[in-house]
Amino acid sequence: MKEVEVQGIPVAFEELGSGRPILLTHGWSGDHHYMMADLEPAFEGHDGWRRIYLDLPGHGITPAPGWLGSQGQVASILTDFTDVVIGDEPFAVAGSSYGGYLSLALVRSIPQRLLGAALLVPDLPAADGTRDTTPQVTIVEDLTAFADLEEDERWIPEALVEHSRRSLDEIRAHEMAAIRSCDRAYLERLDAHYVLGGALASPGAPFERPSLIATGRQDSTVGYRAQLGLLDEFPRATFATCDLAGHWLGRVERPELFKALVQDWLARIRTSR
Repeated sequence: MKEVEVQGIPVAFEELGSGRPILLTHGWSGDHHYMMADLEPAFEGHDGWRRIYLDLPGHGITPAPGWLGSQGQVASILTDFTDVVIGDEPFAVAGSSYGGYLSLALVRSIPQRLLGAALLVPDLPAADGTRDTTPQVTIVEDLTAFADLEEDERWIPEALVEHSRRSLDEIRAHEMAAIRSCDRAYLERLDAHYVLGGALASPGAPFERPSLIATGRQDSTVGYRAQLGLLDEFPRATFATCDLAGHWLGRVERPELFKALVQDWLARIRTSR
């Protein structure tokens, strides 16, 4: 991995490919590994992209200093990271869950620099921090797939809309190491100041670039109804609410549909002026 200093923080990131830059931002308590596992299949047959996967502060191998503790600070660090790593070149952004929330902040703060935006099961808390979620539900149940769960994996069956051994193996392979190693003290500090304020909390001018807003119909973590409210802000967005998918929409739940949605978005950016 590479490393650049941003506001005194050594931010770790990994680059793949060359061409148009695209910044890929992971979710809460994860790291860049699961974003790579989710999104690299979508770049098959879509050459010409310089994929930049970073570890946010307090995640992966990027540390979180004691002074860092608000979402506005994190959004500022992310913007400065793009200045250092991408410079003045136009770029696309894709973010998952919490990373989708930060990607929305980039859309609202530097829309003139962006080629497009993909918000993947994006978190979208209200001003008071609440979320309009759906009840937790398992539609396809098979508890035999989880006979060997570790103590800190016991949450996984309830988190999945469709049980399968494949889903468990994917989460173990690409998420569990990050979940176990993230900076919990920092996350508690940030959670107390999670909601973005000021101009980043409200829609800006319509974002007239190719976009994707992908949600899970059974997402009990961030829901999908609040995200529908983004449609006026994203007039060129494909909006998808996928059945048999919760917050694990991606390579864990509905991988082929997820891949098709992302590839369509990439193709629309490529053909846009």
